[in-house]
Amino acid sequence: MTELEDGYLQTPFGVLGGVFSYNTYSDGRTVKNVRLKEKNMIVTHAGELVPFYGDETPRSKFKPSLSFYENGLVKSVALERQQEVVTPIGEIPAEFISFYETGEVKRVFPLDGKITGFWSVEEEKNLNIPLSFDLGFTKFTALLSGICFYKSGDIRSITLFPDEKIEVCTAYGKIPVRIGFSLYESGALQSCEPAEPFAFSEGDGMAETAVVYAYDIKASGVNADVCSLKFDESGKIIDYVAANTVFDIFDGGDGCSPEDCANCSLCK
Repeated sequence: MTELEDGYLQTPFGVLGGVFSYNTYSDGRTVKNVRLKEKNMIVTHAGELVPFYGDETPRSKFKPSLSFYENGLVKSVALERQQEVVTPIGEIPAEFISFYETGEVKRVFPLDGKITGFWSVEEEKNLNIPLSFDLGFTKFTALLSGICFYKSGDIRSITLFPDEKIEVCTAYGKIPVRIGFSLYESGALQSCEPAEPFAFSEGDGMAETAVVYAYDIKASGVNADVCSLKFDESGKIIDYVAANTVFDIFDGGDGCSPEDCANCSLCK
């Protein structure tokens, strides 16, 4: 990094103009982030991007226009305005985008407004654009908060905008989902956040069957990379947060089975 005259900064990928401020890593030479006050354009895997350089507004966050990894490649870009960016699944409108250290697109945020008493969730929602997906286990059109990709370009997670709900199909039935879901790199469902207590049976024994209600009342909506209801790649539930659990105890005497009990009145 070389600081030039009149607000110019030489970086590994070119010269930035209108540099308002910048920070460096501990070596004092490698640029960590930059705030701009003039229009610049940078070329990335997501296309030609114009970093934020405008005035602060009640909606805009106080954040760097650009941030960098120690190797000099772009880590994230706060865009001047929403623009179409190139992603592994096509062009998506974005206001903020981040990258892996090797340059691949990591996360895309359609909107990046600051929710405060001066700018509401509803006002932010009115700026959002619904996107459509068909992933096999789910097909939906919804407003999103963000999408995360693996380095390979496969979708890692989709985070829904607040109050948006969709359905995913599983071996246990359809599950209403809030916040979002994550995927294995193979495309199989890895985890999701139930929008309401989801009942399923746990245990294979004839003597005892547990009916579990999976639901995390404290689930965070920051992203859907790791949700409370988790599956292995074959679709089996391997972990969950339970709202409550009900145990059905079967005597098993005289040849009685759970199926028998469902059709008689002796245990009712």
